[in-house]
Amino acid sequence: MKFYQKPRGRSTRLIVSIRLELCVSAVFRQATSVIFNFSTFVETLFRNSRMVDETKPAKKREMKWAAILWYIYIHVLGVYAIWFLFTSAKWLTVIYTLFITILGCLGVTAGAHRLWAHRTYEATGFLRLSLMLCHTLAGVGSIYDWVLYHRLHHKYYGTDKDPYNHKKGFFYSHYVGNALSPSIDYDEMKREIDTRDLDQDGYVWLQKKFYWPLFLIFGLILSLNVPLEYWDESMTETILITGVLRFAITVNVSWLVNSARLVWSMEGKKLIQISDTFNLLMPPYSISMFFLTKSFWPVYHYIIPWDWKCGEFGSYASGFTTFFIKVWHDLGFIDLPQTTDTEDIRTMLHDVSKKKMTFANGLDKLKEKSIYKAKEVKLMVKH
Repeated sequence: MKFYQKPRGRSTRLIVSIRLELCVSAVFRQATSVIFNFSTFVETLFRNSRMVDETKPAKKREMKWAAILWYIYIHVLGVYAIWFLFTSAKWLTVIYTLFITILGCLGVTAGAHRLWAHRTYEATGFLRLSLMLCHTLAGVGSIYDWVLYHRLHHKYYGTDKDPYNHKKGFFYSHYVGNALSPSIDYDEMKREIDTRDLDQDGYVWLQKKFYWPLFLIFGLILSLNVPLEYWDESMTETILITGVLRFAITVNVSWLVNSARLVWSMEGKKLIQISDTFNLLMPPYSISMFFLTKSFWPVYHYIIPWDWKCGEFGSYASGFTTFFIKVWHDLGFIDLPQTTDTEDIRTMLHDVSKKKMTFANGLDKLKEKSIYKAKEVKLMVKH
């Protein structure tokens, strides 16, 4: 009779741990591969359904030297202002500057991007006025022009007519694209991009008509007067921190709305490469770090831009802007927020695969369904 000793203690735990890691690693590789293939498939359908007319070549873009000098000025002095921020500025100045900077960023993300560019929700007159003034604080131009350029970016995404063409790299998309004139004439741009909703919005018209007086009053005089008047901050700290540094931050946030996909989006074979790298650097079951690093939500935004939950910087149903919209919706100032769910998308893709409709028609049906559900929720809340 032979006796065999069963492994116990650390040996057993080690064997179980190794087998678990190998199993989870294999599952993770398969899952990431499936996600990548599905994303590539959907994005290919999206591009084929949104084919744009490229028969007319894009106009040669020229340098906007006044804008370039302004951007150089605020970036160089903005970096210089950081020294004063930590050495001589008063705490009230720091807190106040942070507060109005956040307001300016919300004017871009919650206002110009989600409300006016993509109409992801409806807002009352009070909130639209507030977001218009917040956008003025950001110092990134009028809402009308910002939305016009952003809609042009979505329509001609990834082509020569895209003012922030991501195929030319992050530096071009984030910096160079904003320093060049548009690839098509302004009048032609207005003919190709539907701006009737902007023309009918009184607050957008007011800001466009009187942008520079509004910017001078709210963006400069009133905002810079607060630290000088109420807690005797010095002129140097006020101009550099509350003025220049604030504009440097809000301008970059505004640019990131168009270039963020190159920072937070998963493209190409990076998905498989990163999953392999993470398997070498950390336990394979720590996949939460992977989802914090990269995501497919920026790709989703270019397919379904009217979903109010999709963040500008790689998040979904989270983030400060999304929280801001949720709060104002609960307070009754936001109405008919549009979104969709997995089941509706799955049904739409199934119909497309069965050739019951084109992908473009499927997206239109999906949007109609989201509007219907938003109105249904509104009626249920009222009753």
